Amino acid sequence: MYSKKKSTKPQVISYDRVKSYMQWLIQRYGEYSAKVLLQKANLLFKDDRQYNEPALDYLIERGIVNDSRYAQRLTQSFAEKNIGPNKIKEKLYAKGFSSQTINECVSAIETSDDDYFEKALLLKRRKFGQDPIEDIKLKQKAMRHIIAKGFSYAIANKVVSHASVEDY
Repeated sequence: MYSKKKSTKPQVISYDRVKSYMQWLIQRYGEYSAKVLLQKANLLFKDDRQYNEPALDYLIERGIVNDSRYAQRLTQSFAEKNIGPNKIKEKLYAKGFSSQTINECVSAIETSDDDYFEKALLLKRRKFGQDPIEDIKLKQKAMRHIIAKGFSYAIANKVVSHASVEDY
């Protein structure tokens, strides 16, 4: 009726086991950066970490793990969500990408200051309405909100004091 507890023998840690674990993670949950994948493998196989880096190198050689491709995909996704360049950099850094990869991806976004202004204006209108903000406290709150979304101070200041409604 009740099953007996199986003996909990520690499984042998091998190169193939580590490699298949990394492939399973990618297959099940989508892409990972190399740094995060190595951290996850180090966490699970903490007793013997000698196979973690060679398994990761194998996946990188085969093109299964590609940091620049993954970072570009995330950057495009973030850019479509009205997120400013500073917030995009912050999110990519949190994912474990190198500074060089982050700078390449953010500079590859084909947007100008006018595009960022339009995105920030959309955020401001969505939360605070179309009219320019006159109240100092509300103006500061709007500035904080826009800057927290990753836009520069100059763009946030321009958006908060923007008075024309020619686009809408």
